[in-house]
Amino acid sequence: MALLSVAVLAACTPTVQETETGSSSEIQFDLNPVPRESRWIIAVPNFEVRSGSVKLGGKELDDQEQAFYTELGSGVADVFVTEAFRSEQFRITERAELDKVILEQDLASSGRVNEQTAAEVGKITGAELIVLGSLSQFSLDSTGGGGGILGIFGGSSETVSVKVTVDIRFVNSVTAEVEAIGIATSEVSQSNVQIDFFNIIQGLQAGRSGTSIVDIAIRNAIRGAINEAARSLPSKSN
Repeated sequence: MALLSVAVLAACTPTVQETETGSSSEIQFDLNPVPRESRWIIAVPNFEVRSGSVKLGGKELDDQEQAFYTELGSGVADVFVTEAFRSEQFRITERAELDKVILEQDLASSGRVNEQTAAEVGKITGAELIVLGSLSQFSLDSTGGGGGILGIFGGSSETVSVKVTVDIRFVNSVTAEVEAIGIATSEVSQSNVQIDFFNIIQGLQAGRSGTSIVDIAIRNAIRGAINEAARSLPSKSN
């Protein structure tokens, strides 16, 4: 069973292509590990999922599905925390504590932490950088068969394709200055597979490290964005 993975990263989005067979097609970090004492301390609020950014079977998800957007943004943020830790570039504050701060500061009403509120969040959590992330594209398509029904995609004669774009900004929690930006797109396709999209999202929300093509696409996009942002991030002054 062939697995085709295309990861896109460059000036806006540099491009890297990988074609593999087997169970894994994850791209790797191309960063030198940073000593722990020299790592920036980051906080990671929920990712923003932009209106119109989610398409299932070529159709945009209804804007009324706000709870679904929120769950997806939370799940992608949890995956980002795992990958940021694996990159050996950052120290990371606990997301559960961050959620409490957001609620206490009444930042949840807007659904977003932004550059103006980053300093407030950083002061309370001890974070030096706030990661403002967004999922600007998430599409799941099935070709060669009947398409998706009730969130089930794929089958014996179909190819399922997932495309994900992640956009991250590292904001200084003292100056509110954007210190680094990373953007990456990952596209993964697999034949003769069935995917229960909604079960996968539940798994992502729980921070599950899976091997499905949806997991791989999300992690590749996140890793590509971290690779780009970390290369331009200034060294921390000890």
